[in-house]
Amino acid sequence: MVMTYKKYLTALTAYLIAINLQAQVSAPTGNEPRNPKGVPGLEEGQAGALNRNWLLNATDDQERFRRIQIYAGGTYEQMWQVGYRYQQVYQAIIDENWELGLHHWVKLRDVFNVALMKRPRRTPNAEAMFLDNAWKQLEEALQGGDAEDIQEVFLRERGTCMACHIAEQVEFLNDTPSFRDTANFPPE
Repeated sequence: MVMTYKKYLTALTAYLIAINLQAQVSAPTGNEPRNPKGVPGLEEGQAGALNRNWLLNATDDQERFRRIQIYAGGTYEQMWQVGYRYQQVYQAIIDENWELGLHHWVKLRDVFNVALMKRPRRTPNAEAMFLDNAWKQLEEALQGGDAEDIQEVFLRERGTCMACHIAEQVEFLNDTPSFRDTANFPPE
C-alpha cells in the first residue's frame, strides 16, 4: 500500500498529538494536591493521601456514601438527559421513526424517575401531571403509529412539561430552545 504524502502527514500529526496528550496526562504538574474549597468537609473525611483514590481514601463508608451523593448531584444530569431524549422523540416523530421515538420515550421516563428519587418533593406533581397520565398517552400513540395523533399527543405532552415547571416554580425552564423548537409540526 502506497501512502500519500497527505495521509502520511495526517497520520504523523495524529501520532504526535497522541504522544503530547499522553505526556500531559502522565506528567506531574508540580502542584501539591489539595481538596477543593467548594466541597465542605473533605479534609475531615480524608483518611489517606490525596490522590486519584478520592473515594477509597475516605475515612469510612459513611464518608464514601456522602462523597458519592455529592458526585451524583441533584437532578441536573438527569434533567439534561430528559431534555436530550425529549428532543430526540420530537425528531423521531418528524422522521416518522416510531420505534426510535418510543425507545427514547421509555428511557426518558426511567431517567425522570431517577431524578425524582433525588428530589422527592417534586414527585407528587411529576407523577400526577406527567408519569401517571400524560406519559402513557404518548407511549400508546407511538405504539399506534398514527402520525397525526402522535404529533397532537406530543404537543400536549410539551404543555404538560411546561405546566409542571410552573407548578414547581421553575417556569424559566420553559423559555428555552427545547420548548421553542418543539412548538409545532412541522418545525418552523
